[in-house]
Amino acid sequence: ASPPMATFVEIRDGVRLETRRYGDPTRSRALVVWGHGLCNSMAGEDEDMLWNFWHARGDGNGTGPGPGDDDDDDDGAVAMDAHVVRYSARGHGESSPSTTPADCAWDTLGGDMLALARECRRDASQRLVLGGASMGAASAIHAAVRVARERERAGSSPETIAGLVLVIVPTFHETRRRRRSQILAAAERGFGAFLKSKKPRPIFAGTDREDEPPRLVGVREDSFEHVMAASADSDLPPSDVIANALRDVPILALCWDCGDKTHPPSSAAAIETRLAPHADVRVAKTLEETRGWSEAVRAFVSGLGAGE
Repeated sequence: ASPPMATFVEIRDGVRLETRRYGDPTRSRALVVWGHGLCNSMAGEDEDMLWNFWHARGDGNGTGPGPGDDDDDDDGAVAMDAHVVRYSARGHGESSPSTTPADCAWDTLGGDMLALARECRRDASQRLVLGGASMGAASAIHAAVRVARERERAGSSPETIAGLVLVIVPTFHETRRRRRSQILAAAERGFGAFLKSKKPRPIFAGTDREDEPPRLVGVREDSFEHVMAASADSDLPPSDVIANALRDVPILALCWDCGDKTHPPSSAAAIETRLAPHADVRVAKTLEETRGWSEAVRAFVSGLGAGE
């Protein structure tokens, strides 16, 4: 079967985001808005099968839906009573191209995620969960900081974030400065060279997945330079700002320690020690240890507000 048909949501004048949806939008208890990583795509995540919690199967070991299987099933979303909205970030997939690097900065992407959530949310009774992988995780943190700032300025906010799901959190603060030069170098080599340089994820090393072709590239060629420049200059807000914004927000962070310098274990440690000591932080060292990630997300979302 094919993935769900893409729908487009205009989050502001001239800016449309490509989305795929799973679960019941009208009766689901929760809305989960999910963003992918830098230069990745919804299709790339489907190929990785590492955190496709919206499906009933597929927990990081290659047993989930594959080409020709039921990759349009939404049993995972139904099981956690959620409407899951995945989307292509600005400058990626079929979403609007960028016009300047600022369109693709993490802070802007956080605003895009929040705007999409507000367009898709049924009403205030539907619990709002934001999340994503890598750049998507950074977007979710920025969105949470935006909500906190709105509340501080106005004394209230249109919504309360019921939970955050942060997967393979990228470099930030001290480690981001070292990452910047790598991103700029990749941008300098150009889009064509970038396509040829893609490699399998480090978590696949030493497993039967290590020889898989690299995942699909999702960044738009016409936005590549802007996307890379924005990523190089992006970072998370200061630690105290994040800690203040997240102090009452339930958080599940799924990270790994496998030699992936783009998503280092130091990011997980920083969440656990500085940004959100109350977070449930899990660090996988092998592909086998990621096998339960999808079920962990489903359990986290299902458990939000339990007993209320």
